[in-house]
Amino acid sequence: MMAVQLKLPTSARRRIYQALVDQPGRHWTVRTLTQALALHASVKETAVRDTINFLLSLQLVALVPHQRAMTISLTAPGERALIVALRRANSQAGT
Repeated sequence: MMAVQLKLPTSARRRIYQALVDQPGRHWTVRTLTQALALHASVKETAVRDTINFLLSLQLVALVPHQRAMTISLTAPGERALIVALRRANSQAGT
């Protein structure tokens, strides 16, 4: 099921994946990622939190240690996996 969710992301997840891929070295919290996506009303904080937890479960993002708020960064394998997922989603959407 998880692989399907990665391969067929919702529009909100595609926006989250794109934000992560656009700045692969950045450290993100739920709040900073939600704020970065504020132009997209369809991306709610709960969707960001759920997506971060999903990506953590697949080890595509890693927790940044010694942070008060849960902070993540994209791993190299995670970057590759999200790029593939975005390409696949874009080709299926016809873009």
